[in-house]
Amino acid sequence: MSIAIPSGLVHNGAGIPDLCSRHGESASVRKPVKFWSKPPAWSYLLIVFGALPFLIVTLILRKEVQAQAWPFCPQCVKLRKNRLIIGISLMALLPLSFVLAGVAGDAGPVLVMLAFFLAIAGLLVVTRGIYRILPWGFASRDGSTVDFPKAHPNFVAAAQAAHAQAMQQYAAWHASQQAAYAQQQAAYQPPQF
Repeated sequence: MSIAIPSGLVHNGAGIPDLCSRHGESASVRKPVKFWSKPPAWSYLLIVFGALPFLIVTLILRKEVQAQAWPFCPQCVKLRKNRLIIGISLMALLPLSFVLAGVAGDAGPVLVMLAFFLAIAGLLVVTRGIYRILPWGFASRDGSTVDFPKAHPNFVAAAQAAHAQAMQQYAAWHASQQAAYAQQQAAYQPPQF
């Protein structure tokens, strides 16, 4: 299921249930998370001109929404730990391959090249294990919402209820502000000259 949560509610936590968006389970830990917008499809054409133009355009156009305390369940914590262990282990093969290349003789360069590709795969696994990636959320292109295209149904239902409650609280606050303003206006006596 998918849901789009207004970025103001994500930032202050008012519209976020105490459930994991990936697994729909109760949160065991809360961590700060930045949700980034996806680069526009046309920006990938810039890769033809090099990685630097693509990176510059992506960074300029990227919208960011900060969540102060995003909920993660025990499964997410375990998934993060496993991905970090696997990724760092794969990256550690690269320095080890240089040592083994001297012993391997003619197979040394092939061993180093294989370890290099495994290190790149390890880096990708590590990046998939950071807390920013785990919730499967992306800021919209204008930064007004955070979209969760693969959210768990339990999270979607709880987020909709939290959003409705936050809107009721805002409406009550707004009504009290208007009443206080009306009282001030009624009590105000303009100076007479």
